[in-house]
Amino acid sequence: MRKEPHPLTGTMYEDIGNGQVKVQKEGSNAYGIFTWKGEWIEGEVTQADPLMLLYIAGPDLPRDHEVIWMSAPSKSFDGTIPIEHFPGTHMSELRRIVGKYQPDTGMETPDGWRSNGNADPEFFLDNDRVPERVPAAYRQRGAIPAGPKRISTDRYWKKEYHDLEVEKIWKKIWQMACREDEIPNVGDYYVYDIAHLSYLIVRTADGIRAHQNICLHRGRLLKDCSGKGEKEFRCPYHGWAWNLDGSLKEITCEWDFPGVREDVGQLPAVKVQTWEGFVFINPDPEAGPLEEFLGPVMMEHYTRYGFGHRYIQANVSKLVRCNWKVVMEAFMEAYHIIATHPHQMLTSGDLSNTHYDVFGNWGRSAQYPSPGSPQRGIFVNREEALEQYRAMADGTRSLIQTLTGEDLSGWSDAELNAGSFNDLFPNLHPWGGWMRIVFRFRPHGDNPEEAIMDIYLLAPWPRDKPRPAPARPRKLGFDDPWTAAPELLSLSKITDQDVFNVPAVQRGLKAKNPPYVWYSSYQEMKIRNFLRNYEKALGLADETPQG
Repeated sequence: MRKEPHPLTGTMYEDIGNGQVKVQKEGSNAYGIFTWKGEWIEGEVTQADPLMLLYIAGPDLPRDHEVIWMSAPSKSFDGTIPIEHFPGTHMSELRRIVGKYQPDTGMETPDGWRSNGNADPEFFLDNDRVPERVPAAYRQRGAIPAGPKRISTDRYWKKEYHDLEVEKIWKKIWQMACREDEIPNVGDYYVYDIAHLSYLIVRTADGIRAHQNICLHRGRLLKDCSGKGEKEFRCPYHGWAWNLDGSLKEITCEWDFPGVREDVGQLPAVKVQTWEGFVFINPDPEAGPLEEFLGPVMMEHYTRYGFGHRYIQANVSKLVRCNWKVVMEAFMEAYHIIATHPHQMLTSGDLSNTHYDVFGNWGRSAQYPSPGSPQRGIFVNREEALEQYRAMADGTRSLIQTLTGEDLSGWSDAELNAGSFNDLFPNLHPWGGWMRIVFRFRPHGDNPEEAIMDIYLLAPWPRDKPRPAPARPRKLGFDDPWTAAPELLSLSKITDQDVFNVPAVQRGLKAKNPPYVWYSSYQEMKIRNFLRNYEKALGLADETPQG
């Protein structure tokens, strides 16, 4: 049974079975009993933190899976085998931190207003133990004009915006369709669905190609799901068939279609490029190269970490009752930690002093330390922060060397600590360093109030050894918790908290009056950058009042 104090009040939350939680105030006999969904049952205490209730007694993992996802051996953990983990990485082994809440009033810096606990990235880079190895991209700073941004709530639920996204984003923008090792052999294909669009990503003898997944006879989808070792794409309706390269193979009863062969001789092609093991497509024949879309800072950031040889340790998709942008934005800032992840604060800081940068289509967060917990009045001096920074680097070096056999003795502290949470417009979030996480967010069909969220864990693997077959994809429904995918390890518990809020956000956005919302100047800068790119793609005006 789980029992934990609240990180801000010390109030004890205890699982008492049957999905119920006892909430006992610190230093008092006053208590309350609640269901994990937040319903009060009895007692003098009638209010409780819903995210703590969820963590304490909500859907759970097998206990041996409660380990930090980036600190477990590179295996596919489906919940049927015991989990090996490195000492100190099980959630029960981490120290607990409780501190009374105090407002983070902020401080003015040469770069603008920042948290009271702001730590200058240059201090850590200037004191790196291997300074010559620090990539130039790590020293670059990126920002957009400061100030909060206001947008209309219509963007999150009105069909007209969804339809515009299809025409201006999903038909025009580079987007990640799959990983190369999901289609390792000739004839392997992946069905990539986005809104009502569908594409076939297929490995041929001449490389990876992509076609519309649509029969040119009567419009049926050629394939309903991904598959292996195909020789042709034959429509299940009337049997028309195309070769893997998209060229026409057969029209059944072709005598009845005189003059049609030339028109249906080739499945419409889609541009394809690969980067670090990711397969990107762009349906726009006039699209520029992928490298220009990614940008030099992003490309340099990932070059040292072997993403192209990572192993798909977990591959999980879940349906979510909200717009794809609503759930995606929940993963683009650390501002929500104090309210959404109280259990995470027990073992770390509140991250209100996270550092953010943006570079065109790419955003980077937490590239540098955010020591202490400013919203609990916990601060460390520069020397203590540097000591922690170096200790983290040494721990990562030991872990990755153990997992891969690679000698990282010459790596800089900055490279070893590059576990940033990043995003690429429009919908891909490949985290940095050794964090393993890749998120992707998509509209679910043509319903602007439903989304698909995908999680890959890309585990390090020895470069001189062939990778195992990728983990089998797991699909979760609207009402399935992320903990139903135990291969995500402790990430599943955290993600359940993240998605707990978003259906209620969707309802609120649709009903809100006045019908607009605000995004902060700094902590939500990555979202503001997404919105700038979104407005540019869709041809929308900036709705923020001027002056």
